[in-house]
Amino acid sequence: MTTTPGTGMTQVAATKAAASADESKKPTVDYESFLKLLTAQLRNQDPLAPMDASQFMTQLAQLSTVEQSMRSNDTLGKVLDTLKSSGMRMDMALLGRKVEVESNQLSLTEGKAEAAYTVDGQPASVKLEVLNSAGNVVHSMPGALQTGRQVFSWTGQTAGGGTAPDGLYTLRVTAKDKDGKALNTATVVTDTVAEVRSVDGATKFVLKNGATISSDAVLSAS
Repeated sequence: MTTTPGTGMTQVAATKAAASADESKKPTVDYESFLKLLTAQLRNQDPLAPMDASQFMTQLAQLSTVEQSMRSNDTLGKVLDTLKSSGMRMDMALLGRKVEVESNQLSLTEGKAEAAYTVDGQPASVKLEVLNSAGNVVHSMPGALQTGRQVFSWTGQTAGGGTAPDGLYTLRVTAKDKDGKALNTATVVTDTVAEVRSVDGATKFVLKNGATISSDAVLSAS
């Protein structure tokens, strides 16, 4: 039998090259499968009951591990773009819905404004002030000397006995304990999301009252 020199070595080399090519494709296939699964979870989750933060971070860590086995970082950039897009779609789901947000922007509409506030600790004094766009106090009243959530309402009546025009105001809550030490406070308002914007990569909600808030200020939605 006649054997052509080098033929056997060539076939072996070709077989190894083909096997190497197949192996190089595996990370990409695994990566794309993982990405599709993660994207599907983000797209289909309830905006009001999103994925647990620890679970999400675990999946991102797994994603990073898979990515490290690849030769290029181009796909990682695509993943980040996909995640940002999915997050934006979740935020868009709140458009037109009523949300409760942590904000001191008070909307006076047809002589009615409502908000809620909380005080950390037992207050000995609480002062509630409504400020106009110029920063001037137009209404002031004492607050409840209780812990927990309290309700504030305003009819638009000013300190001088007049009536404030409809518009956006600021509610300032000042609380102190029995030793005169300032206590932390938080104000909450309820309004409808009128617009969703992306500003420098971050989602911003524009409320019906004109106030602009960050997405992490949303406490609940209905």
